[in-house]
Amino acid sequence: MKISVVGTGYVGLVTGTCFAETGLTVVCIDKDKIKVKQLKEGTVPIYEPGLESLLKRNIEKKRLSFSSDLKEGIEGSEVVFIAVGTPPGEDGSADLSHVLGVAQEIGSAMTTHLVVVTKSTVPVGTSEKIRKVIQTQLDKRNSNLKFDMASNPEFLKEGAAVEDFLKPERIVIGIDNDRTAEIMKRLYMPFLLNNHPILFMDIASAEITKYAANAMLATRISFINEIANLCDILGADINHVRKGIGSDSRIGSKFIYPGTGYGGSCFPKDVKEILKTASDLGYELNFIKDVEKTN
Repeated sequence: MKISVVGTGYVGLVTGTCFAETGLTVVCIDKDKIKVKQLKEGTVPIYEPGLESLLKRNIEKKRLSFSSDLKEGIEGSEVVFIAVGTPPGEDGSADLSHVLGVAQEIGSAMTTHLVVVTKSTVPVGTSEKIRKVIQTQLDKRNSNLKFDMASNPEFLKEGAAVEDFLKPERIVIGIDNDRTAEIMKRLYMPFLLNNHPILFMDIASAEITKYAANAMLATRISFINEIANLCDILGADINHVRKGIGSDSRIGSKFIYPGTGYGGSCFPKDVKEILKTASDLGYELNFIKDVEKTN
């Protein structure tokens, strides 16, 4: 089975390399020709434990290749992942210009049926926007080619991304028909054999799952920091309190370490995006607003 991954940033490169490690033929595509040249030579532009050795091994086995030409890269693929950046705008909403630009190129270049999968973190409704862009390009070509959409959000932790991909706690896949489900099952067959849980759901639910997960983790961080502030006032030791609540199996010990707050490339922008999504629909996520305020 051949697949393509558009975007060789953190998510795209880990996704493409790890899929190649499972035995698939993978082409990773990026417009940056210098970056593509470096990747072909086995130079990894990011540091992620285990990634460089996996990349070099799969290049040598001719399962993994790189291209700056999208039309060439998707030729013969059954599945194309969109894994380009979605930076936050000034209003907190995700910038989808790169995602929709890739969709336009796919619609102009595809020659066979494709399953187009969003791997980028995108708000609910993005898959439908991608569908419209691709269909518009096919209509311009007077083409009767068919394609399907799917959502497959990533849950990778920096420093453990390879391990997270190859041994996932869960795989979330949003689909809207049985044909797409069967193709995605074949794609993830090695994970099924290893009994990693795959959760099939509708596309909208898959898209919101990533934001809900990060909002929940951000909530735990803001919560423990508020309790830490209260402990300072009371003269209590937050580390004792943390251990006391973390030993409860209903709560657990993860993401309840007091500190300066949540940061990084995902939590701040994803919290802002889920707030913006709700606000645009006339619904206020007051609890999550307080999480952001506390942070």
